[in-house]
Amino acid sequence: MREDLGYPPLVTPTSQIVGTQAVLNVMTGARYKSITQEVKLYLQGRYGATPGMVNEEVRKLAIGNLDVMSCRPADLIPPELEKLRGEADSLAKSDEDVLSYAMFPDLGRTFLQERAAGSLKPEPLLPIEAKNGEGAPRFAADEFNITLHGETYHIKLSASGRASETQRPFFVTVDGVSEEVLVEALNEIELAGGLQTSAASKPAQKAPAAGQKPRPTHKGHVTAAMPGTIVDVLVKAGQKVNAGDPVLVIEAMKMENEVQAPVSGTVTGIFTAKGESVTPDMALIEIQPE
Repeated sequence: MREDLGYPPLVTPTSQIVGTQAVLNVMTGARYKSITQEVKLYLQGRYGATPGMVNEEVRKLAIGNLDVMSCRPADLIPPELEKLRGEADSLAKSDEDVLSYAMFPDLGRTFLQERAAGSLKPEPLLPIEAKNGEGAPRFAADEFNITLHGETYHIKLSASGRASETQRPFFVTVDGVSEEVLVEALNEIELAGGLQTSAASKPAQKAPAAGQKPRPTHKGHVTAAMPGTIVDVLVKAGQKVNAGDPVLVIEAMKMENEVQAPVSGTVTGIFTAKGESVTPDMALIEIQPE
């Protein structure tokens, strides 16, 4: 990967660009079958000149016939501050407000609008003693450190797959590396009133949650290669697509990645939306093959 990209230095952000694309090359079963948006921009020269020679076959695969920049990329960006001031109109009271809107357009505008309307509500803070009181909410950690054989690892639970009769996949990051862990439940614990009591050794079958996404069952189902967040849905129901056409944009491991249609056909179902967290065991779009 690093040789193909002209030996970029392995520091942020290019270390993440190289690492994420290398993971995708393995998880998708083919080199550059799925190429992140950041790799495309890098190969177009938008991160500056590369230290070494780039693999031109990979560049062609990533950006096609697009021109490669030969100048300083930032010189091509027009001034944006005044434009952003106009978009934030009377809501922005300071340069900090304008920058907040620039970095987070949707959330920033909502914050500024609620502040102007006086409807901002701070998140309630519970007193420490409430945690042990009757009826107090119970908390579960999704990020923690574990120590095994004297080595400490930073673990973050990013998503979990649907439960089956025997095994359930959990998607975690271990020291920044995405991993899938299969957990087999041998008994159940009933949580009631803050106490844990053993239940029957065989897990009870639960009805699917409302709005649950279907499992991928045929080649027309579009899935994610790894856990991530939907950035954009590029197709609509009834639209005809060709195999290889981009249908979704997913952010995974801090990189944006286009997901292509696995077959040619007609989009018959869209089961996700912008902002949703998804996992590989979910069918996100259904395409009826031709």
